[in-house]
Amino acid sequence: MKSGVISSIVSKISPSATIVVAAKVDELKSKGFKIISFATGEPDFDTPENIKEAAYQAMKAGFTKYTAVAGIKELREAICMKLKRDNNLDYSPSQIIVSNGAKQALYNAFMTICEQGDEVLVPTPCYVTFPEQIKLAGGTPIYVPTKEENNFRITLEALKTKYTPQTKVLVLNSPNNPSGSVCKEDDLKQIADFLVDKGIWVITDEIYENIIYDEANHISIASLSQEIKNQTIM
Repeated sequence: MKSGVISSIVSKISPSATIVVAAKVDELKSKGFKIISFATGEPDFDTPENIKEAAYQAMKAGFTKYTAVAGIKELREAICMKLKRDNNLDYSPSQIIVSNGAKQALYNAFMTICEQGDEVLVPTPCYVTFPEQIKLAGGTPIYVPTKEENNFRITLEALKTKYTPQTKVLVLNSPNNPSGSVCKEDDLKQIADFLVDKGIWVITDEIYENIIYDEANHISIASLSQEIKNQTIM
């Protein structure tokens, strides 16, 4: 291998737009500009003291070694309880994998189910990481535009215009980053029926489920039927 050669897959990846914006914000702040940054998705307050204390006590107790790859049993059991309580979903700890964050979970999912040439439907506007991870996995992101007059909600009609026999996966991000759009139950049911009929997987990113306003109601697509749950990675 020639020194300095970047692989063909990595060379297709665009730089993180989030990091580019964040770096520009830091640069302008250093010049004295007062800026409220919406670049990175992190709170503007410190980690709560009870969480810091729990981490400290765990380290003092020697809880610093390798754990089970999928996460410790107690944590996976707690996640199952959360999914049942908040999302009406029944999962067992063996179906839960703890990751280092949503990005790793998404990357693992794309790498696991995408083959070269598979098409992945991505409603837009979208989180900028989705397309790049799909490319890394060998898939092709197929953008499905949403409309402002529909509050940027994805609909079955829009999906059908982009569906082909190569469609393998739909990425569903509701509540959505960056639009804030929340899927309605009727739309989700229609989409779920379509996905089941066509044998299409859905990777559902629900990380913003508690950031909802007005009369919006978050619903997990996997809770609609056993059939769609069998084709869902949440």
